[in-house]
Amino acid sequence: MCASTVSSKMLSAIAQTEGFHFEDTLTGFKWIGSRASALQKEHGYRVLLTYEEAIGFCCGDVIFDKDGISALGVMSELAYHVYANEGSSLAQHMQGLYDKYGEFVSNNGYYICYDTSIPLKIFDRIRNGGKYIQQVGEKYDVTSIRDLGCPGYDSEQPDGKPTLPTSSSSPMMTVRFANGCVAQFRASGTEPKFKYYIELRGKPGIKRDIVVEELKCMSDAVLEELIRPEENGLVKP
Repeated sequence: MCASTVSSKMLSAIAQTEGFHFEDTLTGFKWIGSRASALQKEHGYRVLLTYEEAIGFCCGDVIFDKDGISALGVMSELAYHVYANEGSSLAQHMQGLYDKYGEFVSNNGYYICYDTSIPLKIFDRIRNGGKYIQQVGEKYDVTSIRDLGCPGYDSEQPDGKPTLPTSSSSPMMTVRFANGCVAQFRASGTEPKFKYYIELRGKPGIKRDIVVEELKCMSDAVLEELIRPEENGLVKP
């Protein structure tokens, strides 16, 4: 299975637990579909699902592109199974997944940004002269960073090189924290927006409202310290 890197990490977490193959890609179905096709044709995987956060689903391998018709068909089958065979509801089924794999709560948004130099300034600050930031505030420890600017860097890879393509004109930064939070930043390629995607995974058994509150506190700290919207002249829509 595949999803764009800014999409929820829940599918990746399920893959780690259940043992199926998962990869993330750059945003856009040109990347998602191409990788799904390669996984099936070149590596022998049967790709069941790929998706994008904002928003599109590809169910099966009839066409490696977002397709609302096939997604509706699959969702209808799931709904029938849940209601008719399990005597449950889609909401209850989803909660069952959260109970097993943990609650996943996201805070995605953007700032208006007309100055194209600002994203580069933000990323340079996170890079910290090549040492990269190690902590946000006094309580949020950084475990790894992936920098998709040029030449690129990923502290999770043995050689330090990211597996996803890099770009000097459209860089993206991923910051992973010890508490399971993942924060990602990128400038829009088509609009005057600086986008952020922040997601926190709660441990199984932790109530959603607790995860929501922790994410709110963490989002405030991450955005204020890493993005510095007031200093950089960024405004909310």
